[in-house]
Amino acid sequence: MLAELRVSNLALIDDLKLTLGAGLNVLSGETGAGKSIVIGAINLLLGDRAAVEQIREGEETALVEGIFNSGAALFPEVRALLEEAGIEAGEELIVAREVSRGGRSVGRVQGRAVPISFLKELGQLLVDLHGQHQHQSLLRTEYHLELLDSFGGEKTAACRRLVAGLFKRRQELRQELSALGQDSAARERRMDILAFQLKEIQAARLSAGEEEELLKQERILAHAEKLGLIVTRAYSEIYAGDESSAAAALVDRVNSSRGALVEAAQIDESLAHLVEMLENAAAQLEEVSLELRDYRSRIEFNPAELAATQERLNQIRTLKRKYGDTVEQVLAFADHAALELERLQNSEALAGQITQQIAVLEDQLNAASLELRGCREEAAAGLERLLEDSLHELALPNARIKIAFTARDAYTVKGMDQVEFLFSANPGETVKPLARIISGGEMSRVMLALKTILARQDRIPTLIFDEVDAGIGGATVQAVAEKLSLLAGHHQVICVTHSPQIAAMADRHFQLYKELAGERALTRAVQLEEKQRREELARMLDGASIDQVSLQHVDSLLDRARRFKQEAGT
Repeated sequence: MLAELRVSNLALIDDLKLTLGAGLNVLSGETGAGKSIVIGAINLLLGDRAAVEQIREGEETALVEGIFNSGAALFPEVRALLEEAGIEAGEELIVAREVSRGGRSVGRVQGRAVPISFLKELGQLLVDLHGQHQHQSLLRTEYHLELLDSFGGEKTAACRRLVAGLFKRRQELRQELSALGQDSAARERRMDILAFQLKEIQAARLSAGEEEELLKQERILAHAEKLGLIVTRAYSEIYAGDESSAAAALVDRVNSSRGALVEAAQIDESLAHLVEMLENAAAQLEEVSLELRDYRSRIEFNPAELAATQERLNQIRTLKRKYGDTVEQVLAFADHAALELERLQNSEALAGQITQQIAVLEDQLNAASLELRGCREEAAAGLERLLEDSLHELALPNARIKIAFTARDAYTVKGMDQVEFLFSANPGETVKPLARIISGGEMSRVMLALKTILARQDRIPTLIFDEVDAGIGGATVQAVAEKLSLLAGHHQVICVTHSPQIAAMADRHFQLYKELAGERALTRAVQLEEKQRREELARMLDGASIDQVSLQHVDSLLDRARRFKQEAGT
């Protein structure tokens, strides 16, 4: 529910805070006190269009902030919307809207900037505002089906779940059939492409790691002459020596040094380990010279082998350009192509099987949708009766409600039905779509009747009624007050009213009034205590004059309200 509303620099409001609670919250005050500004502030939170003219004179920005308790954030629909946007609900859900004189409007949820469209989507899950002009969910015909199904209870819900399951399975099978390629010519073209690709890859006889070995071989073949010269020189220096300079081979010089150290070690035994090290060095030099000799005998510059290696590398690079960044990816592509080719080769038979399954599902879907239509028609008849009875109690004695059904062009997850509530307030008039109702008072009473009937099923936590009592009086207002009190047993209800009967039912009563600050008028709000509340109710009854008679009348209203709430258990 909406636990707190804060408004700054909006129209006549410089700084206002309302701490709201569960049950029925009533806002009253003289005409022009600022009740409509509060409703406008809530509309801004709900993603309504912002206007620069709403900003208080002399200020650059206006700010509205609503704090919703965690109960609202725990609704699955709200949680899913927040998670999709990467927003954590926490114990409180803080929604804000800032409007600047430059025309910029910023929405925030939990301090994070969000598009105004997101505010609107979130707002529709948190608040339903029923007033003279704006945010009336009853005008959205797609909402009518949800209202009817909600009234239909578990029987309708079970039928709807069955329809949804069949519809989803049919969609999955249609996707499978589409993936097979229903166009035989397209399927043949695809098979030709796959066969060519598979043949090209298989003909190359690729193996994992082959490219790396070929690159190594290419480097060696390309530098064979240079390698031969280097290896021959190293072999000569180590083992053969240099005849031109009469320089002895390195291995001979090491052996000579070892012989000298043998003689020295006979004198000083501490040199013995150096003799051993030179013996090992000589042995390793001989081993190196043998390997160099063998390597020199194997290496040769072979242009034909180099050309063949480079040709193979080019073939691999060509395949990589087409099918993958590595040889392993090319081989994986071939595996997938083989599987797809096999599937397409068998697709004609498989397509026939899937087509048969779809036909069976469509028969089942049609039967389930007809059953769902029957549940809805049964629920519609009961809802029409209850709505008309309720509207008669709300000073619409000639009101008629008709729930009209039309068939959709195609099945949906909700079945084949389109539903629209039709209404007529006067005798002799045909029922018309609710969207064409002119009177805001009629709209509010239709919604009040609906919300009272559907209170236990409706998941929107906060309901706001702006002057639901417009154009009615007497016993009708008392009936409206009682229905609002009943509704407040299942929802948080916020009601702007001029009616003392409705205000007497309040669990929290706020008075809005204007106060002069210098030469400017400011809107203020106060939550009324018992004495203040009696005086405000007396003002609502008799205008400016408050006397003992009006206060006795107030006490009578409050006593009647207490008795009603005790009997109703609200």
